[in-house]
Amino acid sequence: MQSSGTIIPAPISRHPLGLPPGSVRAVLSLIIVGLFWLILLLPQENALQVPLYLYCLLGLVLLFFVSHGHSIAPQGSGHRSPLGLPKGSIRAIIFLGTAAVIGWCVHSNRALLLERLTPTPEMLYQWPYLLLALFGGFFLGWLIRLGPWRNVYWFQDIQAWISLIAMAGLGIEVVIRLFVNPSLERDINLPLWEEVLVGIVAFYFGVRS
Repeated sequence: MQSSGTIIPAPISRHPLGLPPGSVRAVLSLIIVGLFWLILLLPQENALQVPLYLYCLLGLVLLFFVSHGHSIAPQGSGHRSPLGLPKGSIRAIIFLGTAAVIGWCVHSNRALLLERLTPTPEMLYQWPYLLLALFGGFFLGWLIRLGPWRNVYWFQDIQAWISLIAMAGLGIEVVIRLFVNPSLERDINLPLWEEVLVGIVAFYFGVRS
């Protein structure tokens, strides 16, 4: 029988994959901006534009920036910065890397940069579905995180699995865009896959916000 004076420890909040808070979002953000950089830096003969879904994911990268001090390494919490790197390292890499890539593209071929950043009319039909996936996924994750199960182990394990699915999905998309499509006469276009991917990544950002 347990005495009335026994103190039951509260569940320990384990962050996904056992990394410092914000680490998975940092990796996802680096993959997203890395794909953006690579598309912009491709030679002119590679006729590839920035896909619409990538703009939605870049919006989530902005959430990573504003999460610092809140869900990532709050002041006085003693938590390490994402990936255990010095404070501000990931944000500096993203900001400076994006500035350098865009600056180089403006200097080398401004017309090509604008062409790659401008969606074609054929791409615009996907906007409503992508926006629905973005906002639906994020707010579903945000609502779920408010429940009493937030610090329960099984919920923390589910978050870890979602993070792995999101990273694997982005990795597959990088391979398709940069390695598979250039070798084909007709590109592989998977709009439904892109919408699902946006929803999964947005859900993860929402549940960890």
